[in-house]
Amino acid sequence: MQNTNINISNYNSFQSYLLLDFSFSFEKDVPHDDICRTVLEVAQEVNINKYVDFSHRNIHGYDAFMMFALVLLAKAEYGYASTRRLEHLCKTDIRYMFIAKNQCPSHMAFQRFINDDLKMSIDDIFYEVNRYIEKKMNINTDVLCIDGTKYEANANKNTFVWRANTVRNRTKRWKKTNQCIDKINRYFKRNNINLRYSLLKEPSIDYLLDISDKIEKYMKDENIAFVHGKGKRKSDIQKLYDELKEHAMKMFEYTIHMDILGERNSFSKTDPDATFMHMKYDYYNHTNVFKPGYNIQTGVSDGIIRNIYISSDGNDINTYIPFMEKYYEAYGSYPKKTPADAGYGSFDNYSYCKEHNIELYMKYAGYYKEKEKTNEKNRFKKTHMKRTEDGGFICPAGYEFEIEKVTIDSRSNYDKINFLFRNNKCGECPLRNKCTKSKSGRTIVHSYQMEEYQKEVKRNIRSEDGIRLMYQRSNETEGTFGDWKNNHQFERLHRRGENGVKLEIYLVAIGHNIRKYHRYRIQKQKTEKVN
Repeated sequence: MQNTNINISNYNSFQSYLLLDFSFSFEKDVPHDDICRTVLEVAQEVNINKYVDFSHRNIHGYDAFMMFALVLLAKAEYGYASTRRLEHLCKTDIRYMFIAKNQCPSHMAFQRFINDDLKMSIDDIFYEVNRYIEKKMNINTDVLCIDGTKYEANANKNTFVWRANTVRNRTKRWKKTNQCIDKINRYFKRNNINLRYSLLKEPSIDYLLDISDKIEKYMKDENIAFVHGKGKRKSDIQKLYDELKEHAMKMFEYTIHMDILGERNSFSKTDPDATFMHMKYDYYNHTNVFKPGYNIQTGVSDGIIRNIYISSDGNDINTYIPFMEKYYEAYGSYPKKTPADAGYGSFDNYSYCKEHNIELYMKYAGYYKEKEKTNEKNRFKKTHMKRTEDGGFICPAGYEFEIEKVTIDSRSNYDKINFLFRNNKCGECPLRNKCTKSKSGRTIVHSYQMEEYQKEVKRNIRSEDGIRLMYQRSNETEGTFGDWKNNHQFERLHRRGENGVKLEIYLVAIGHNIRKYHRYRIQKQKTEKVN
C-alpha cells in the first residue's frame, strides 16, 4: 500500500474561511413553482387576526402569520404533519426556515397555536380559504359530490360501552340495591328502630345518598365506629353501608354512561365522542369488527372540498340534511345537484331536496337489484312483481293485492303516506311457501310518493348528464379519501374528542384544497407562457 504525502508549503487544515457563497435568498433559492409560494399567497389573503384572538399571547410569542403559514405549508405538502415534524422542518427545510425567519418554534409552541388559537375558528378559516380559491379557479358550485368515510378514532382497544349492556346491568344492579335496602329495613326492625325505606321501581341516586346519610347519622348516635383494614371486624350496619355505597357508585357510573350515550348505541371510554362502527379493515386481527370512529362527510366541487360534516352516526342517510344545512349556513345557497351513492337515498332526503330545489341524483337502496332480470329467486320481491293499471301489485301466481288501509308515517321530518296491500288468495296458492309465512296472507307496504322520487332518480342518473355526474362523483369524492389515506398515509385520527377531530380534519382539508389550487396555478402559468 502506497502512502500519499501532502507536500504543499502553504497548506493549513484550520483555514478560517471557505471560498464558497453560502448566502441564501427566498427569491433565488426557492423555485417559482414550489407549493411554498402558493401557501404564502393564500395565507396573506386570509386575515388570521380576524378569526383568532391573540390578546392572551405574551409579547415574546411567535408571530401569528408565521405560525399559520408554517402549519398550512406542512398540511399542503404532507397531508397530515405532527407538531414534532413541524419542529423538525423548521430546522432542516430551507423553505420553513425562510418563513420562520431562522427561528425554531418547538413542537409545544405549534401545539399551543393549533389547539388554543385555531380550534374555535377553524370552520371560518376553512370557508375563508375556499372563498379565495374559488375567486381564482373556475369552480362549478352547482354540483356538489357527496360521500363519507369512517375514520378510526384515537382510542384504546376494548374500551367499548354499549347501551344494551348498560341498561341490562343497571336493571340488575338496581334489583340488588333494592335487596340491600330490604336488608337495612330488617336490621332496623331487629334493633327496634322505627325507620323503614321504600323500594323504588326507578333508580334514584339521590334516594341512595339520603339513605347513606341516615345510616351515618345512626352510627354516630349509637357510637358505632367505622373500621377499615385487615384484622378489624366490621359491624353489621357498616357492612350494609359499604354494600349500599358500592351499589350507589355503580348506579352513578351507569347514569354517566347513559348521559354520554345520548341517542347513540355505544361510545369509547378513551374518546367518549367516538361511536363504535364497522370498519373495512381491522389491523388487530384482520376481521370486520366494531371499532370506535367518526363518520366524515365531504362535499367536493371540481376537486375542491367545499363542506365537511363530522358525525357520530354510522349511517350516511341521517347525515345528509345536517350536512346541507351547514353548507347553506356557510355559503348562503344550496347546490343544484348533489350526486351521491345509495347510502343517502331516503324519503326524507328526497323531500328535503324537493323543498330546496335540489335535483335528485342520489341512488337508493335496491337500485341495482331492480336492474336484475326476474328469476326464481327474486320474482317474489315487490320490485319484480307485475303492476296493475292503477299502480297495484300482482303476485307471481296471478292474484291481485287489495288495499287494506292507508297510514301516515310522521316519525321523521316529512310525513309519508303508506298504503298497506294484502293478498287474500294466499290460502289456496300453490306458491305460498315460497312467497310468505304469514297466516293471514302476503302484505306489501308501499309509498307512491317514494316511487315517484325513485322514478325521477332513475331518469336523472341514466341520462347523459347523470352518467357524467356519477362518474365525476366516483372520481372526486372517493379520490379525495384515497389521496388522504394512500398518498399521505392519513389513515387514522390522532386527536381525541369531536372538537379535536374537527380541527384535524379541517386542517387536512385546507391542505388538500391548497394542493389543488397550486396545481391549477402552475398549469395556468405554463399555459400563459405557451400562448
